[in-house]
Amino acid sequence: MNGKVGGYAISAAGHDTGRWYVIIDIEQEYIYLVDGKIRTIDRPKKKKLKHVNLLNNFDSELALKIKDKKVTNEEIKRTIKQMQDRNSSKEVE
Repeated sequence: MNGKVGGYAISAAGHDTGRWYVIIDIEQEYIYLVDGKIRTIDRPKKKKLKHVNLLNNFDSELALKIKDKKVTNEEIKRTIKQMQDRNSSKEVE
């Protein structure tokens, strides 16, 4: 598994199964996730790495903003929406 700050993950276990998140921190076997709605920047979701599916997609611009602590919940929501739209159009092809 190769998750990075600024990467995307989909919950694979728990009551939030299937929910998309942006990775904001990684600590040994734990990962901290935000979605901009329920899980905001100041209240990230702590999940074990084995309970998420990490996506290969990565947003370097978003990663820089997260590291500089300048990212907003609106930006998180927008990038997740763009990723979902991009992935659903791939499935149709």
